[in-house]
Amino acid sequence: MNKNLTYIVTGCTGYVGNVLTHKLLEEGCRTVGFARSPKKAEQVFPDKKPAFIFGDIANADDVEKLFEGEGPFVVIHTVAKVSIGESSQKELYGVTVRGTQNVVNSCIKHGAKLLHISSTEAIPRGLKLKEDLSNYAPDPAKSRKGYARTKSEADALVLRAVREQNLDASLLLFASVLGPGDTSNGHMSQMLIDFIEGRLPASVRAGYNDFDIRDVADVLPAIVEHAKKGESYIFAHEPDSVDDVLKIAADMTGRKKPPALPLWSAYLGIPFLWFAAKIRRKRPLYTAAALASLREDADFPIAKTQQEFGYRPRPLEETVRAHIQYLIDKGLIRL
Repeated sequence: MNKNLTYIVTGCTGYVGNVLTHKLLEEGCRTVGFARSPKKAEQVFPDKKPAFIFGDIANADDVEKLFEGEGPFVVIHTVAKVSIGESSQKELYGVTVRGTQNVVNSCIKHGAKLLHISSTEAIPRGLKLKEDLSNYAPDPAKSRKGYARTKSEADALVLRAVREQNLDASLLLFASVLGPGDTSNGHMSQMLIDFIEGRLPASVRAGYNDFDIRDVADVLPAIVEHAKKGESYIFAHEPDSVDDVLKIAADMTGRKKPPALPLWSAYLGIPFLWFAAKIRRKRPLYTAAALASLREDADFPIAKTQQEFGYRPRPLEETVRAHIQYLIDKGLIRL
């Protein structure tokens, strides 16, 4: 890593943000972390810590405080409101779109390089990506409402700033993230917890594309050095199924894998999951939006990312086992 730079990580206590922040700290880099909760920051970073700035990403003044130290700056923007349909559109827009606009404005003002973490959910429906991703053009009108659309809008404003204001920014589109470090107890973690603790009566015959966040951390120095202005890169592995993940979890823990039902039948259970989630005061395990994402084409071209950064996704089994062990070590699974 270039030690002459100051690295700013927005969402440093989130899943992606904390793993990348820990990588920067391990490399001895000057690191500034942006977060909302001091309490969570202490939990996530009990030992080595970045220089914390606490605030609201939707507040431009809070974002500007990130740049008060010594530059030049590289910003790794991980903040987004991740949702499978349980969050309001207003909340999604405020965090993901307005927050990204604030980050873009500050990066332009301070001449910072921006690595904008996006999602494969932002890819327009029906678009067949070229190997070099040269035809990726975010189009909110062709993205599903909710999370996917706000990610698409955020991507569009970043690329517009590249064209019109000479912002040095690259888009990093992530498929489904797995591996140790999920400090936010995301939906895949919740599915694994529910399965291992006996609360998952069935799975569905569907899947997506899961990759290990540690594989991004491993090539972070190459990303910082080689990511080109205005270019997009995909981090993924290969298509897998919910059954694939649960089979690994079953082999590791001795739990019996539940039967896999047709995807259409899962829609019938949505009202019951909402009710159960409300009682448990947790997010629903899946929603109509989540099931829709499972039906998308999940075979993403990663050759460009491999060639330019040396990215090599590790086997799914290694990732799932490490993810489960992390949940056990953190006391989130009761065996």
